[in-house]
Amino acid sequence: MGCSAHSSVTACDTASSLPDCFRPSPNPMATPPSSPAPAPSEPATESPSPYPSTITDGAASGTLPAAEAFAVHYPGYPSSPARAARTLGGLPAIAKVRSSDPGARLELRFRPEDPYCHQAFGESRASTGLVLRLSRRKGDAAPRAEVVARVRTAYHFEDKTRHQETDDGDVMMLVPPLFSVKDRPTKIALLPSSNAVSKSMHRGVVQERWEMKVGPTLALPFNIQVVPGKINWEDHVRKNSVDWDWQMAVCKLFEERPVWPRQSLYERLQDDVVHVSQNQFKRLLFRAGYYFSTGPFGKFWIRRGYDPRKDPDSRIYQRIDFRVPPELRNLLRTKDSGSQKWAEMCKLEVMPSQSFIFLQLFELKDDFIQEEIRKPSYQSICSDGFLSQ
Repeated sequence: MGCSAHSSVTACDTASSLPDCFRPSPNPMATPPSSPAPAPSEPATESPSPYPSTITDGAASGTLPAAEAFAVHYPGYPSSPARAARTLGGLPAIAKVRSSDPGARLELRFRPEDPYCHQAFGESRASTGLVLRLSRRKGDAAPRAEVVARVRTAYHFEDKTRHQETDDGDVMMLVPPLFSVKDRPTKIALLPSSNAVSKSMHRGVVQERWEMKVGPTLALPFNIQVVPGKINWEDHVRKNSVDWDWQMAVCKLFEERPVWPRQSLYERLQDDVVHVSQNQFKRLLFRAGYYFSTGPFGKFWIRRGYDPRKDPDSRIYQRIDFRVPPELRNLLRTKDSGSQKWAEMCKLEVMPSQSFIFLQLFELKDDFIQEEIRKPSYQSICSDGFLSQ
């Protein structure tokens, strides 16, 4: 029997079958003597517990109570039970889940006051746990436990309370940041700096000797002081060659718009009858642009020399995280995703085949969105991860 204490109540998980010790105890009280003759002194017999099942000195007796309860395996350490209930939607929301379909899930928001907080969901599972009330009488060496309820159902938040041991100790468990694509806390291990990661990716792209002298370009930290400047690729690529024409086509698109989603830019080249492989496309982007690893423009390719953090007009090029509801994901997997075009998704005519995707506000064909993003900005620079409207 494994137990985990919480405040003054302990919840225990029992085995699949109840132990024999919970059967009624035969003759729990000693029979009084029938003769009035003096009897030798006997140790005092303890009065029976008002609870039907007790555990004293490691021995259990009695029958399990009929009362039932449910448990929530909360994936964190809330400051108070009231705070924990609030992150679960409050007592009315919890009661609504309990009174609805047995498969209904508990919705958890770690920051309930933040309307953009990602929610996590607790799945209901059958449980054989027990709720115990612990007590210790004055002078007793060990506490005594009374079984007050059975736990028939427990809500588990998948992979949220699991700790992983490494050579350096426990891996930190952190709540997802605002711009995270994840819905749950993730096992975080300390990694090399962003500059080191960018340099490693850089080495996987360059092929020419002159390209090795180009500074970091890929997966840059959003808080860098200076963005990568333009490079004179014209001095190293043979004019009127196929490579020259491809590079010129990419540079013209960056002059048309300074920030592009990768897939959107690739499909635009195809529409302009510029057919390149993915590996060739990667090199063309490397020469003409860069991208941040995080932030409102994260993963979008940006023209070299242009810093969207200092341009209020760049707010229209910010990304939006589009997530497909879980109940629709299996339906999408049955359809052919190879025919999906980026422009069709931006028109909101088709659902993305992935469970989540980054779209650009500028490309969404929606009159309300376009009207909103073009309203005057009251913030001149992007200093806190987004440009406000």
